[in-house]
Amino acid sequence: MVDNISKTEEEFIYLLLHNRKLVTNFIDSNLSVEHFNDKYRFILNCIIECYDLNVLLTRKTFLEKVKILSKPQERIAQEMLFNVCFVAKTSEDDFPTLINKIFDYIIDNSVNSTLSTFKKEVKEDRITAINNVVDDFQDILSNSSSTREKVYYNNVNMLSDENIQYIKDVRDGKIEEKKLILTGIKEYDETMVTGLEKGTLTLICSDVGSYKSSMMMNIGMNVWKDNHNVLFVPLEMDKDQIWKRMISRESRVPCDLITSNIKGLTNEQIEKMEQAQEEWHNREAMFYLMQESTRTTVINIERQIERNINMFKPKLVIIDYIANLEAHTKRGTNTLEIGDMLKTMRHMGKSLGFAVISGAQLGRNFLEKLRIAGANRDKISVNSEDIRGSHEYSADADYIYAQIKSASQPNELLDIYCIKSRSGSTTFKNGSIRSTLDVSPEIFWIRSQNYDFGDVNDILDDYDEIEKDANSINKQELFSEEKEVEKEEVIDNSSEEEDWDF
Repeated sequence: MVDNISKTEEEFIYLLLHNRKLVTNFIDSNLSVEHFNDKYRFILNCIIECYDLNVLLTRKTFLEKVKILSKPQERIAQEMLFNVCFVAKTSEDDFPTLINKIFDYIIDNSVNSTLSTFKKEVKEDRITAINNVVDDFQDILSNSSSTREKVYYNNVNMLSDENIQYIKDVRDGKIEEKKLILTGIKEYDETMVTGLEKGTLTLICSDVGSYKSSMMMNIGMNVWKDNHNVLFVPLEMDKDQIWKRMISRESRVPCDLITSNIKGLTNEQIEKMEQAQEEWHNREAMFYLMQESTRTTVINIERQIERNINMFKPKLVIIDYIANLEAHTKRGTNTLEIGDMLKTMRHMGKSLGFAVISGAQLGRNFLEKLRIAGANRDKISVNSEDIRGSHEYSADADYIYAQIKSASQPNELLDIYCIKSRSGSTTFKNGSIRSTLDVSPEIFWIRSQNYDFGDVNDILDDYDEIEKDANSINKQELFSEEKEVEKEEVIDNSSEEEDWDF
């Protein structure tokens, strides 16, 4: 095994000596110099030092660097090792395989060491030994995740060179611009500017029963429809209830029929549900539901995602919602505990590569202020202190939105406010602090009032409805026209008869 891993590490170093881009990949991975055999660490450190100077490590440069070693035998050993690595030729396409082999070796060693320690400790105190082994295995999982980011440090000029080149290549059509992950609701996307970028935390705040869960579900389904993996973590509703809302929204079949009046469903409605299901099956992206059996913490959710990251690979994680979470650290005050949750959510998204959306409740004082204002809501601003529970919301979230049922049409319209936008504006495109969305509560569908029917199936479905309405209208108009003609004929005939009689 040692010989095999030595050959693997030598081939890995060969690629780093010949390809600067692969050095970048190595630095950005979760591998570090300490993960390699002691004898290779000097070469690897030299490679990284040269990388910081924007060059590759050459034999000539290495012979200069090796002079710092005090013992002649050490210098000779390193020079011979460099020569071995320099000719350990392998393909650049083998780079991912080599990384995986090194990770597997690290994990094997860690597991063996943990089990060896456990065997010794379990003889003295079983409970302590079990707790220790669980913690050790969790550390192995966390440290072995190649998707976790390392501390970034680099010359800003190098970063600038890469970004300017990217901009020029996109402008010149050499590469495609990275696609933003959008919520699918224009008012949100216009105020966010950057979209649902990895590591961002978005909060949706409302009163109880004001479509908070529905909004998060709609955004998740829009992101999924745009071909991105989504993970939805319902902490309040059962997974079957979420599914019923999802299929209702997609098929436009009222949810109460799916929930409590299945025998009342028509063949046409069943067919619409099957069409929606078939469309889901044809998507490349996946929508996952992850339900905990008991109340949970952000840390537990993070661990579940880490364990299944290769399956989930989410671009968006939705946690519905903060009030249903247990504090993972008891701090004595609700404010500090919520702050810990929010910080962990952001770090989880940044390290594992996804955006996070969650929800919170609006405070009673604001709801009273809203009640007094009545329909005159354009002059009411919503601030971070209006969120129930903690001022930490405004400090840790990137985007915060409040939503309230319309005073005039509470079952059809939803007023929204942007409380915070780290990258954009808190006013909407029309310059107002308030915007209004359409709501269809019977199918849990929320959308912009100027909803863009971008999906072909939606266009066809709506066209069918329009065509039916048009045919109905045409028939009514034709019937009315025929009646008018008959009336005119009667009048004309009556006139002729009257003239003749006269």
